[in-house]
Amino acid sequence: MHPNKDRPKRGNRPLRVEIRDLQDQPFDGDLLTRVAVAASEAETADLDCFSIVVVDNHTMQRLNRELLNADRPTDVIAFEAEAGPDGQTEAEAYISLEQAALQAAERGHTVEWELAFLVAHAILHAIGYSDSDEETKQMMLDKQTAIMKQFEEHARSVQH
Repeated sequence: MHPNKDRPKRGNRPLRVEIRDLQDQPFDGDLLTRVAVAASEAETADLDCFSIVVVDNHTMQRLNRELLNADRPTDVIAFEAEAGPDGQTEAEAYISLEQAALQAAERGHTVEWELAFLVAHAILHAIGYSDSDEETKQMMLDKQTAIMKQFEEHARSVQH
């Protein structure tokens, strides 16, 4: 079941993506924007604005502790979309570039790919998908993989 099936569709309004960089490592913000738009379009998401906040592990651990009562860094924290005061549907996600880099090294692909994959994951959470059990986790992973197929040139393997 698609979480947005009963919500009105956005029509042809483009998704506005805002990126805030609160850490000191470089990353490809244009790629993250393109992935967010592609994920939103793939799911016909009722989403007008998506904010991505890129942080370090220290900040992510603090957020994870304060928001989710888990005292450790994590890769992404995403919030389900809500209507703002102007009627626009907005969502926000925090992504740890530091954690993404660790995961990319473990998985044998680039940091850019991992960050982009996490953005696709965050969009799915923002529009109501959950990964609370193995079945829903696999469904989200399948959707992320399908979304990311068009971005494969960005990263399938680390250049040595």
